[in-house]
Amino acid sequence: MDQIKLDQFLNYKFISGLSSNPSKTHMAFLVARADMKKNDYLYDLYVSDGLKHKKLTSLKNKGSFLWESDHTLLFPLAKNKAGEKKQKDKYVEYYRYNLDTKVLEKAYVFPFLASIVKVLNDQKLLLTANLTREQHHLYLDSLEDRKVFLEQEKKTSLYEDINEIPFYFNGSGFIANLRKQLFIYDIAHQSVSNLVDTDFNVGQVIVSDDLNSIYYTGKQMTGVKQLTTDIYRYDIHLNQTETLYHEDEYAISNIHLIQNQLIAIATDMKNYGLNQNDDFFILKNKKLELLKKYGQSVENSLGTDCKLGVSPKNIVIGNQLYFVATIDDHTELHSINLHGVSQPEYIFNGSIDGVTLVDDKVYIIGLYKQKLQEIYHLDLLHHEQKCVTSFNQKSLKNLYVAKPKEIIVDLRTHQVKGWVLYPKDFNPNHSYPAILDIHGGPKTIYGKVFFHEMQYWANEGYIVYFANPRGSDGKGDEFSDIRGKYGTIDYHDLMAFTDKVLKKVPSIDKQRMFVTGGSYGGFMTNWIVGQTNRFKAAATQRSISNWLSFHGTSDIGFYFSQDQTAGHPIEDTVKLWNQSPMKYAHNIKTPLLFIHSDMDYRCPVEQAMQLYTVVKQNGIMSKLVWFKGETHELSRSGKPEARIKRLDEITKWFKQF
Repeated sequence: MDQIKLDQFLNYKFISGLSSNPSKTHMAFLVARADMKKNDYLYDLYVSDGLKHKKLTSLKNKGSFLWESDHTLLFPLAKNKAGEKKQKDKYVEYYRYNLDTKVLEKAYVFPFLASIVKVLNDQKLLLTANLTREQHHLYLDSLEDRKVFLEQEKKTSLYEDINEIPFYFNGSGFIANLRKQLFIYDIAHQSVSNLVDTDFNVGQVIVSDDLNSIYYTGKQMTGVKQLTTDIYRYDIHLNQTETLYHEDEYAISNIHLIQNQLIAIATDMKNYGLNQNDDFFILKNKKLELLKKYGQSVENSLGTDCKLGVSPKNIVIGNQLYFVATIDDHTELHSINLHGVSQPEYIFNGSIDGVTLVDDKVYIIGLYKQKLQEIYHLDLLHHEQKCVTSFNQKSLKNLYVAKPKEIIVDLRTHQVKGWVLYPKDFNPNHSYPAILDIHGGPKTIYGKVFFHEMQYWANEGYIVYFANPRGSDGKGDEFSDIRGKYGTIDYHDLMAFTDKVLKKVPSIDKQRMFVTGGSYGGFMTNWIVGQTNRFKAAATQRSISNWLSFHGTSDIGFYFSQDQTAGHPIEDTVKLWNQSPMKYAHNIKTPLLFIHSDMDYRCPVEQAMQLYTVVKQNGIMSKLVWFKGETHELSRSGKPEARIKRLDEITKWFKQF
């Protein structure tokens, strides 16, 4: 078998956007690949009946589409230089692909950066767009006035007027004064009607099956973003909006319609804070009544660096909502009905990254065991699965793929589950370096799915080990709750796991142990090297080092830091400082590599700057690799060249020790 190379991910295919046509006879999806020449990801649009899969067209670097009808698809596309110029002038062109005639034609041109949510009928479209108050001029003004507005906007592009928080958001840039708006587009008259106030920020949007009602969540912006949301219904025929829920009690992550009854997936955040798992509620008489106390994670929290793009993970079939849940170290497909009866429908030994229905059959995008993404048919009745695509069949052919070996640590109150990847041509009589890889979140999980960076390190001769300590998802609220305990119980779990791995795998050279992680994993890497010298070298990525400065600089810091540390940066300064790796910076003797991006607004680059400066001043071997133009998603969806540079830097750092 050959080795997995550092740039092997250039051969991987990433599947997303899985959705069915209105009659549920076909599904469409996107297949993306990295392109080194363009230093970007390119998307191809496919259609399938579950048996045959046909490529329709290339969408270049645009990863979105929707069904217009059973036989036509719509997608934004800058087809040529003229289209690219229109984009710069803030027009959006949508193209239509006809499955019967195989004709690609221009369908719509919108005078602002709008996205089509739903085709309501042959006369109306439902649109969304993120606009400031002033940017409504883009569709309201005459062509001449519009040109004047664009010129004025260019003059103000050198600064941002900020009077609210958050003022920027990871992956989106500056969002101060931007509102997600909802519009009806009249096709015949090419006119736009706004459904909400210009200071209203829309959240989730769904349309009833009869296409008569639009349901949406949202909130009027007041200067500080609220975590709770309201629910509204817009009657398309009467052109009237009704407030369905306005109690300011719940953070609502999703809304669904089951037989015209609105179901909300939400949490009151009272017992376990921001990371508290969602429950199911039913809307009655403008109140959210508890339908099901669920207690588990109603989402996919399984981490990997082999996903790109998003897909719906909930579908309504008959009188039941089917949803993806994270359980322990994997995802499952669960269902719930209007009586609050919930049950597992399919236990998938991997990651369900999208779900849809075709001809009464459930199809998913899945990462199964140590394979890359494919589409699977799940037979819920017989609990059988069948892979129906082969996009990644050759991606790992004749390459060494390490199989995770499970290791469980039994502690007094709980278990810590983790895994070990053995290197290529492993010989138990030889001695090997080892890497502890720590996940982000902290409320995410590792599982038995393919992880490129770990497999690459195993192919490079490292024993790689990883685990789900307290703070991780998949085991209920109490297990994931580390508020005010950062660096204590989670650190204890990781060190206990490391000790167990060393006992189980005596081939590990204790003098050549390394540690790395990103986001929360970066925080924990910073924390570990401030508490112990057992690791030969470390690489901290997109990390947190100082909770006090994180509070005012992160896009989520103004609420996340207070929630997670169980303290306010002014009123509880000592509490936050005690949980900050910066406090222990003088203890660090471990050579430390910093990986950070200057457009990471989740964990701002100043977090790396602070710790790097102190460590460097103390004479400890250290290096900061500052990525320009990259975000918090560098390791997962960063530009191909940047992803290669990142992994190469970490690997070289470890190799020199």
